[in-house]
Amino acid sequence: MKATVLIILAVLVAGCAHLSTGNEGHHYYRAVSFPKVDLNLKTDNGERIDSVEVIMHCGRFTAINRIPNDWSAQVVSPVSEETTLTMEAGHGSTALWHSEDLYDFITVLVCEPSCFDITASLRASYYDGEMHERTISFKQTELIMKPLPNKSVHRIAETVGSR
Repeated sequence: MKATVLIILAVLVAGCAHLSTGNEGHHYYRAVSFPKVDLNLKTDNGERIDSVEVIMHCGRFTAINRIPNDWSAQVVSPVSEETTLTMEAGHGSTALWHSEDLYDFITVLVCEPSCFDITASLRASYYDGEMHERTISFKQTELIMKPLPNKSVHRIAETVGSR
């Protein structure tokens, strides 16, 4: 398990290594949250969030800070500077009642600010004799992106190498 985590971290660090040595100041971290989403909770079965998708360009997912109980998560490695995170409930009873349950759920590293873009969507559904689903999409400007202290990419690589 420890080796897997080290390999994943090394790949993430190497993924941003295409920038020249003098550009570490252009890398920065953000904790990402969804804004408050009004779900239709008026029915007995209530609308709930059962999946999440995040698509990012010119950045890397450096941490999944929260995976709800009985959810799965998958990060697809960058291809042409696009990487994707998908998360979904294992079954209906673990779907989320509130978007706030995904507060600061991921941390991203912006590798190239000039082309960085992140979009995200939630799928919400409820059943009242028939299934009702809707996808709620967010542009980068609509997501909550909280600055985190910068860390040198070289310092992270040294830490990984010393373990």
